[in-house]
Amino acid sequence: MSFFKVCLLSNLSKEKPIKFNIDDIDILFVLDFQTEKVWAFDNNCNHADKPLEKGKWNPEKAEITCPFHKAVFSISENGAVKAPPACIPLNVYKTEIKIENAEKFVYVQLD
Repeated sequence: MSFFKVCLLSNLSKEKPIKFNIDDIDILFVLDFQTEKVWAFDNNCNHADKPLEKGKWNPEKAEITCPFHKAVFSISENGAVKAPPACIPLNVYKTEIKIENAEKFVYVQLD
């Protein structure tokens, strides 16, 4: 299991996920609405392999809605499907915030 450095914490948003390509995987990152926790999850909806980066993010529930077929995934519940047509949870990745030279950086763990 390896951790990869992603970006400065200040580069992330609470309003919408931002895509980064880490080790050839497109992953979306977003700050938790009320804490400094960082959510990281797959960019592609597994229902039809469509990108989620333009999907609607609900910061209060930590849910993303696929912009193509309206599947809803709960990131705070390990990517659980909350509305079809998807039926398989999204991959959600472990993140850490590390301080380096007085700046906060986001790291993600890929299995």
